Formats: sequence, C-alpha cells, structure tokens
Amino acid sequence: MGDTGPMKRPSRLKQPRLMRRDWIGDAVLIMVAGAVLVAGVFLPWVNEDAPGWVNFSFSGGEELNGVLQTRWGWPALGLAVAVLIVGAIMLRMRPRRVSIYLGALVAALGVAVFAVAQDAASQLGFLDPGVGMYLTTLVGVLLVPIGIAAALVAWILTTAPPAPESAPPT
Repeated sequence: MGDTGPMKRPSRLKQPRLMRRDWIGDAVLIMVAGAVLVAGVFLPWVNEDAPGWVNFSFSGGEELNGVLQTRWGWPALGLAVAVLIVGAIMLRMRPRRVSIYLGALVAALGVAVFAVAQDAASQLGFLDPGVGMYLTTLVGVLLVPIGIAAALVAWILTTAPPAPESAPPT
C-alpha cells in the first residue's frame, strides 16, 4: 500500500482565487433564474390530460385557468420579480459585508418559491403538473445553493486580505 502515501494538492487548490467576476457570475445566474420564474408564471401549471399522463405543452387547456387566476399566481409572480430585483442589485454593487445578506435573501426566496409550487402541487387533485410548475419547482430548488454560494463569495471577498500582487507599489 505504498501508493497511498501523502498526496500532493494541486496548486490551484491551495489558494482559491475568488474575484468580483465570481460575484457577477452568481448575479447573472440569479437573473436567469428570475427570468425563468417569470416565464413559468405564464406557462401552464396544470395539465388536463388523464391522471398519470404528463403533457409538456406550453399552452393551457380551454377549461383551465392560468396560475394568475389562482391564489398562487400573484405570490409566484411577486417572488419571481423579487428574484430579478435582487439579481439586478447584485449586478450593480460590489461585494460588501451587507452583500452576504443578499445571498441569504436569494436562498430564502428559493425556499419560498419552492413552497408556493409545492402548495399548488398539493391542490392538483387528479390533474398533472404543467411545465410552469416544473420550472418553478426546479428553479426554487436551484436558488438555494446559488444564494448560499453568493453569500460565501461575498463573505470571502470582504474578509480575505488582498492578494500580494494587488498591493500598491512601495
């Protein structure tokens, strides 16, 4: 078992280099998620096919109301707009100590989006979920780790000392 001796860490793992572009990348992901959430509100949340059949059409049935005509529509749209606003704020500002709270807010919005989608899913009865509900659920789940990652990036960027090569010349 001599081949399991101490392993060398690659140099790229010794000192992670997080920069402002990582913060911007998280903000862009949040903006894309918000756009998908807004689109998901206008896609059908319920399909009218027989139970057990999933219809992935992008238009609702004739007898089905849109999600904005239900009690979940306006909260879903409000959360989608809130995600877009937080993403836009993140794009405009540099990471600061308060930016950690923006990442935490994104994670909390993800939990709220997922809760709205699951509450709507529990009331479907014999109908099947539609494309809008699938997208809303997926984005709600993905927003939680994206928000946590954004908070960690902000925390690392605001508490880490500057790199030696970025120091002013003496």
